[in-house]
Amino acid sequence: MPRLFLAFLMLFTARASADKFEARILFLGDSITYGGNWTVYVESAIRAQKGLSRATIVNMGLSSETTSGLSEPGHAGGSFPRPDLHERLGRVLAQYKPTLVVACYGINDGIYQPLDAVRQLAFQDGMIRLRLACIRSGAQVIVVTPPLYAPDDRAKDVINYDGVMEAYGAWLVAQRSAGWQVIDIHPLLHQAVDAAKKADPTFIYAKDNLHPGEQGHLFMAKAVWQSLAPMMKWKSDVEFAEGAKLKLLRDSSAVLRDAWLMQSGHKRPGVKGGLPLAQAEARSVELISEYLKK
Repeated sequence: MPRLFLAFLMLFTARASADKFEARILFLGDSITYGGNWTVYVESAIRAQKGLSRATIVNMGLSSETTSGLSEPGHAGGSFPRPDLHERLGRVLAQYKPTLVVACYGINDGIYQPLDAVRQLAFQDGMIRLRLACIRSGAQVIVVTPPLYAPDDRAKDVINYDGVMEAYGAWLVAQRSAGWQVIDIHPLLHQAVDAAKKADPTFIYAKDNLHPGEQGHLFMAKAVWQSLAPMMKWKSDVEFAEGAKLKLLRDSSAVLRDAWLMQSGHKRPGVKGGLPLAQAEARSVELISEYLKK
């Protein structure tokens, strides 16, 4: 009888612990992530998973940010240097306590200069530091290779900066052999853009060569989800939210992003402030509840 009771107690404790587990998902990145379009599509797929409909999902991307700590002379007209992720990362991890971090860096880390060993090493060091900080905080970390640069008019990419991003991405992919979880979106985005231009020669991925339009963000989300779902053992054949449902998620994501960036702090001027965190979280709960009813 005592052994039976002990076995029952152990089973009950294990189930209780599992019930208490709370997924806390964090997106990190630069302005492409801060904009929130690709992350919200992915969020909609995550919320379609069993047990994750009300998961805590926060995008804390920050415009202009690097993980290399580099900044080009005269950035933003000389008004401020690029913010360094590592200035805020410790606070973000300590305050938010994520269980999963999805990070997409690189596009700013080459500071729009030709491929250079010193700059590339700074990016690599920054990504290593990012991964180790997340692991030490108890979070699983998945890194995403950099997106595209100037795929609409290759002639404008006179230094082959897209090639720099390919090199940065290739290094990340090579780290899989060391146990890194890496999602390689760069070649998939080229394939998607090529197909889109074949179907419609007027298609534009990024009007400014850098920031994808709505369709480009959808391409990014699909490329991320293609690998993220199997990595996390999630059901992959789900539809991204659209229309009114997508807007609800975007509103929720924006209110949490703005509040958390203000709460955790950063050194990037000109970022819109948010609600106090408690108010933002309450508003997000309302929006997610409405989203789940649709």
